[in-house]
Amino acid sequence: MNDAIVSESIRQFFGGYFHQDWALEAKDWQTSVDNFTVGETSTVLINLAQQIDKLGAAYAEDELEEVMYRDALCSFYPAPLTYHEWLEQVSDRLRQHAAALERGASPKN
Repeated sequence: MNDAIVSESIRQFFGGYFHQDWALEAKDWQTSVDNFTVGETSTVLINLAQQIDKLGAAYAEDELEEVMYRDALCSFYPAPLTYHEWLEQVSDRLRQHAAALERGASPKN
């Protein structure tokens, strides 16, 4: 396993917004991502999206499930999506927020 792919930013994002009690703080995973973006810059959001893309590309699905829980500190299981599909949607949502910030608007939810 390539532990270098799981950066501190990845751990802080997934560990902070997808911990075991994440559903007490957000109605769905999209809201949890949205909550993270509050007060962040577009640069931070794009950087995190790129790191998430690298993470998804680095592992097969069965490995990714283990890495997400053990190394990325993520307690969210994305069924019926695979982790690959979900991570792609997470990074897309981060990019939408970044684009909205650059336009000076709120992203479409």
